[in-house]
Amino acid sequence: MPEIVKRDEKRLIPTYQETAGAICAALEKDLALAALFINCARIQTIEKTFGKKIYQDILAKVHSIIIELKGNVVRQNDVIVTALSGGEEFLVFLSKKRESKILYPTDLETLSSRLADHLNEKIFPLVVPYLKGRPRISVGYAIVLHNPLIRDERLLSRLVGDAKKMCSYQEFKRLMRDKEKLQELILKESIRTLFHPIIDISQGNSIIGYEALTRGPKGTEYESPYVLFDAAAETDLVFELDSLCRRKALQNAMGIKSEHKLFLNCMPSAILDPEFRESSVEFRLKELGIKPQNLVIEVTEREAIENYDLFKEALRFYLEMGFSIAVDDTGSGYSSLETVVES
Repeated sequence: MPEIVKRDEKRLIPTYQETAGAICAALEKDLALAALFINCARIQTIEKTFGKKIYQDILAKVHSIIIELKGNVVRQNDVIVTALSGGEEFLVFLSKKRESKILYPTDLETLSSRLADHLNEKIFPLVVPYLKGRPRISVGYAIVLHNPLIRDERLLSRLVGDAKKMCSYQEFKRLMRDKEKLQELILKESIRTLFHPIIDISQGNSIIGYEALTRGPKGTEYESPYVLFDAAAETDLVFELDSLCRRKALQNAMGIKSEHKLFLNCMPSAILDPEFRESSVEFRLKELGIKPQNLVIEVTEREAIENYDLFKEALRFYLEMGFSIAVDDTGSGYSSLETVVES
């Protein structure tokens, strides 16, 4: 594979357009060419929510991680380029193996899977404070054979297109696997409830209540609530998971003193759940010895803003039941809910 000379010290990864001529020459010389397509496009949401500066800092770190693939996950002679001007998608053109002329599809499937796992693990700590979940990086692969009747540029375009399609297919497979795992988790009720004490420092650090926190199975990626609810949002299972968390929290709240408040996270759509709207919640609170006014429903500002009308309906319903309301994650880039809460 011809060496790509770095022309701009500030831009560590060259663009696809800059390297196309050298890549075409390699295809003609080796008679076949393999490529990987890396999709990191989900990190674009960081720019929309937190602004250009934070996003550019994260993107620079992602580029550094991509560069470090050379000599570790991929060969030192492989060529890494950005696929688009945005810089969140990458192509890796693979040099031929020493013992044979080309990489075979079985080699590429294993390599792409290993690469996706590596990148998700490395990039996750960078983006989790902003994405509140996984980066969901997927990797596709493809091979193109040299054809003297077709221009090398067209063959190269075909290679990139096939690798990108395979990337989408791998993403779909991951999504379906996540959905199956989450469905099984919900059906088996494989979640834990932790109760975090709420302290009033003005009263000598006395405990005024407990917040019910959900965790997935210990030792799994779903142990993190960010990953758990991020996966639920992606697979359209938020309502089902929220219902389970609420039910398990009330089941596990035995032992909380009657004078203590119980803080319970709920989606606004909880009011649509028959189990919540009917007498089951009131009955469970009586069993626990918790007064309705000591149950505090916490709704995140993000969830409320996404369905403003439903939030207002939920607010009226919760207050009529005698519950208190708390809005979490305020000031996270959304409009203030003070007007609604006070109305």
